[in-house]
Amino acid sequence: MSQVLVIAGFDPSGGAGLLMDVKVLTLQGMQVSAVPSALTFQSYSRFEDWIPLNSLTFERFLKIIFEDLRVEGIKLGMLATPEIVEKTAFYIERYKVQIKWVVADPVLKATLNKALFQGKDYLEVLKGRLFPLVDVLTPNVPEAEKLTGIKIRDHAEARRALKVLQDSGIRFPVLTGFKGENRIYILFLNEKGRVKGFSVKSLPAEFHGTGCALSSAILAYLMKGYPLDLALKKGLTWLWKRLKRSFNRKLELQGSGNLQLLPFL
Repeated sequence: MSQVLVIAGFDPSGGAGLLMDVKVLTLQGMQVSAVPSALTFQSYSRFEDWIPLNSLTFERFLKIIFEDLRVEGIKLGMLATPEIVEKTAFYIERYKVQIKWVVADPVLKATLNKALFQGKDYLEVLKGRLFPLVDVLTPNVPEAEKLTGIKIRDHAEARRALKVLQDSGIRFPVLTGFKGENRIYILFLNEKGRVKGFSVKSLPAEFHGTGCALSSAILAYLMKGYPLDLALKKGLTWLWKRLKRSFNRKLELQGSGNLQLLPFL
């Protein structure tokens, strides 16, 4: 059983962030430890605010985890501040010999459009300090546009954005949530720089926590030994089946319009 570490924001509703990651990875058979980067004040229907963890407190969590557990896989979500990015990068570098995969979902905004990072130099530190240590990055279209400065409207622009991310040090950049012809695509660059992708049928609903769930599922399949393309395909298929189940049962959350994913994992 692989030991994986999740670093992400704490969503008290359990529908996204740290709790969603832990749920998915546990269901996939991983041994999971978790460190919060921030505390969010949200539910499925609204997002009020968030506060970052103190960087010294955050480092105490990392120190005790890495000293006592042999972490082999890491899932990164919301990292909140430049200081937390720096601490995260330091521990990945320090224990890189034992770490097989680092998967990062660069959470920049909440579903309800609230920025989830602080500091004018946050993106600079994220790209310069952390990206060279990340194996798989899974931004959605708005996140990829923010990180690259490229407006993504078609496959050619998607490829340009993926190439920019790859040039920043990401081993395997993966674009999620690309829409076209009633389908949702994930597109990625392989080591030869070729664009590949998989798709599933779009569902006429909004879901909370899908980015977290997808990237965690991808990490789980990578830790099980699947090659990248198959891990992406299996992760997407695994998630879509649960979204479809949720949609079919029409579990709509009061006041939000979003469908709840968690009970159907």
